[in-house]
Amino acid sequence: MIKKTIGPLILIVLILTSSGCAFKKPTLNSAKVQVSNSSALLVDILPSPKLSHTPQDKRINTPPRYIPVLYYHSIMREANNEVRMPPEQFEAQIVYLHDQGYQSITLNQLYQSLYQRGALPEKPFVITFDDGYEDNYQTAYPLLKKYGYTATVFMISGYINEKGFLTWPQLNELADNGWDIADHTRDHSYLTKLSPLKVLSELESSKKALEKGLGHSVDYFAYPYGDLDNTVVQAVKKAGYLMAFTTLRGWADSNTNAYHVHRVYCYATMGMKEFIHRLQNPNY
Repeated sequence: MIKKTIGPLILIVLILTSSGCAFKKPTLNSAKVQVSNSSALLVDILPSPKLSHTPQDKRINTPPRYIPVLYYHSIMREANNEVRMPPEQFEAQIVYLHDQGYQSITLNQLYQSLYQRGALPEKPFVITFDDGYEDNYQTAYPLLKKYGYTATVFMISGYINEKGFLTWPQLNELADNGWDIADHTRDHSYLTKLSPLKVLSELESSKKALEKGLGHSVDYFAYPYGDLDNTVVQAVKKAGYLMAFTTLRGWADSNTNAYHVHRVYCYATMGMKEFIHRLQNPNY
């Protein structure tokens, strides 16, 4: 009996000690935000049992579309923190994308392509950054601009202008230069632990703050910690978002509900071989 249980136990331990988009406190402004280091690879590996997965595109004889949506957090060097990707490693990934002919697209283009059959360039992909760290502007922005790419910041609206995070002038400059500024809640709460009314308040107040500061609508959302259930999804819809992003592994897929969009986790210890593997395999 013991031998039969050892294998599954080892697998569970390995998964739980991996990392992704749940948070550990960084040295940067550590009293306020936490950076992923412990449990997100669990949702990077396994689909959530809390969700009903309803295909979005049911048209007959319409082939599904698959588009890689890469997600990062911070582009800086910090030992033993896998969501702080060293700038030289990030640039190596961007150089690969550029040399292979990939073209970055906006969230509007992604939405229109997946759910309205809009046109796309030959090798489309999306770059996203969760939380809104200042290095997204200081390091990632000029590097991506060098190679002709734009990206999306999923911004925690309550952290704008706080130490270590993006400011309103930086966010507006990014938006003026083709970046999407999307929502990641006001306080980065575990939404499934809040009451339905509190979830809706968190979403609506954050959306309103971002729209006021940016001067345009904010239509896209990413779930903090990848934490969601059907109640949260319904609140996201009610708040007025068109599409929402999880931490579930895989490419964005036109057969997946627009509020369950999958992404490709990119982390400091992945190596170029794994990066290329995830770019070439929709169901890696």
